[in-house]
Amino acid sequence: MKNILIRLAELIQEGLSEDLLAAFKSSEPLPLDERLALIGKAIDLHQERAETLWLKAGGKRTPEERRASAQAELASFVFAYLTGDATEYADSAMEALQTLGRQSEIDLITGLCSK
Repeated sequence: MKNILIRLAELIQEGLSEDLLAAFKSSEPLPLDERLALIGKAIDLHQERAETLWLKAGGKRTPEERRASAQAELASFVFAYLTGDATEYADSAMEALQTLGRQSEIDLITGLCSK
């Protein structure tokens, strides 16, 4: 489970000033509320970036905007997993992985949902 969360954190980390990976890699992980706060910042960052890119493109979807949206969806899934609601976000997380060109990693999501 820890390795799966680390892999998802790697996909979410881009652009985040805090080290999200360290929060999951550490032998003594951060308390849950601190990890949730970091994930919340990642969600906000990627959603704001997606909105900015969408507006900049005149309300059209671009590959960069899709990537930012996908990263926000993955971050939402991790947040939901940590709070016990992963299955509700599984479909959007799988779509996000496809958007990011990571179809082969969809089993990460199904693995977390089955635990």
